[in-house]
Amino acid sequence: MTLTDDGKRIYQRAKGFLAQEELLFKTEPLTQQQSLRIGTVEIFLLPICHQLKLQSLTDSPITLLDLNPGQIEQLVANRELDYGITYAPHPMKHVEIIEIEKYQLGCYHLSSYFDDANISEIPFAVPALELSNNPLGIKERDGWIESLTPRNRKYSVNLLSTGLELTLQGLCAIYIPKFIASNINSKVYGSNKLVEFPLPKTQKNAQHVFLIKHKDAPVDGQFTRLKKIVQSIVRG
Repeated sequence: MTLTDDGKRIYQRAKGFLAQEELLFKTEPLTQQQSLRIGTVEIFLLPICHQLKLQSLTDSPITLLDLNPGQIEQLVANRELDYGITYAPHPMKHVEIIEIEKYQLGCYHLSSYFDDANISEIPFAVPALELSNNPLGIKERDGWIESLTPRNRKYSVNLLSTGLELTLQGLCAIYIPKFIASNINSKVYGSNKLVEFPLPKTQKNAQHVFLIKHKDAPVDGQFTRLKKIVQSIVRG
């Protein structure tokens, strides 16, 4: 008995089919790790870097991007980011926004500077650009409510690090989260420390922080670890 030509063709096709079936059900470790991509506003970037030394978030490569509110949500919706962290959320289709913590803001200046000054007399380092429209109505990037307490906008900057450097030189005050001031003060001594200037009670000094993910993304271990890292940051 011998195979016909049709039988030979079927035999060759069957060999190819069985090979593909073996590949389909064969599980092997991935040789290429997926990157964890996080977008956030500047105030959270450096504290996150510090926390990565203390807590293991992932063994995969990590991308950390300084982005604007609204831009963060758009990139998450497009699956170009895995997570976002913000204080001024912009609801969008395909995006889930989860409030995870609240932090305090304060007016800080270098020790022994501006102690006896009136709030209206103190020069400030302020964000150069306003925020785009958001549901919380936050206009100033630092969270200051200008309509309640006008301030002397001496230095307009587009980087928090620039505003902090001006403040640490004794040239002005700055409105920042308390966890940032505490982090700075943990590294300096004496007159180099930042002190808090008391603000009018009408000036709101609390802000919420939100963790953003795609609606289809699971609430898994990675999400939970990132949430704990952010909570640890804002709680000081």
